[in-house]
Amino acid sequence: MIINKLEDNFYMYTFPPRKDNKFGYNIYAVIDGQEALIIDTGFRNHISAVEEELRNKDIEIKKVIISHFHLDHILGLKEINPEEIIGSNDYEKTLDIYVDSDKHHLFTPDTKIHREMSLKFGNFDLIIQKFPGHAQCSLLININDKYIHIGDELMYTNQGEDLLPFIGKSVIKRHIHSLEKLKSYTDFIFLPSHGIIVKDKEKIEKDINNRLCYLKAVDSKSEKISYEEAIVECNTEFQHAYWHDEIYKL
Repeated sequence: MIINKLEDNFYMYTFPPRKDNKFGYNIYAVIDGQEALIIDTGFRNHISAVEEELRNKDIEIKKVIISHFHLDHILGLKEINPEEIIGSNDYEKTLDIYVDSDKHHLFTPDTKIHREMSLKFGNFDLIIQKFPGHAQCSLLININDKYIHIGDELMYTNQGEDLLPFIGKSVIKRHIHSLEKLKSYTDFIFLPSHGIIVKDKEKIEKDINNRLCYLKAVDSKSEKISYEEAIVECNTEFQHAYWHDEIYKL
C-alpha cells in the first residue's frame, strides 16, 4: 500500500494490481479529527490495510461513499462497520448482476442518492450526484470544488497508462453521455478509482476524447469490429486491449 497525502486530512491509498491485471486500486480518506470518511472500500484486504493504518492514529471509519457497486469497490464492506454507507438509489441494478439476493443486505446503502446531496465532513464540502456511465449506479463526487472523484469513468494503470473502457455494448451510449458531461469538470483534479491522479486540463481533455473516440467507433457499427479498427482515430494505445472482445459479451 502506498499512501499519498493530497493535502491536510485528505489521503489516497493505492494498491497494486492483482495477478494478470495491470490496474491497481485506490481508496480515498477524508479525515475529521478522529473520524474518517472513505470513498470506496476495494477488496477486503485493501480496506483492512487502510483501517489498520487509520486505527494506529486512533481514527475510526465512520462513513463510506460507494462510487458504484462493482465488486472491487464494495467487497471491503464485509470487513468494516461504518455508521453510514452512502450510494446511488440504483445500487440494486448492479448488485443483482454480481451478488446473490440474500447477500444484498451486506452492501445496501443507508443513504440512497436519488439525484444529489451535499455533505459536510470536517473542512471538506462534498457534493455527491448520480452520474450513470461506467455503471448505472455510478456517482460523481465533488470535493471542495477542487477535486472530482470520477470512479471508473476514466481508468489508468498505476503508471498512468490508459485503460480501455470496460462496459457492455448495450450501455455504450450511457457511457458516452457521462464522458461528455465529464468535460465540464476539466478544471478540477481528477481522482480515479484505478490509476494516477490527473491534474493537467489538456491531458484530461485528451483522455476523455480518446475514450469517446473508441466508444463511438464501436457504437457506430452493429457488427463486431476489431480493436485495431476501433482505435484507428484514437491518440493512445490502451492497456487491457483484450477487454475489447468482452464489450460484445457483457
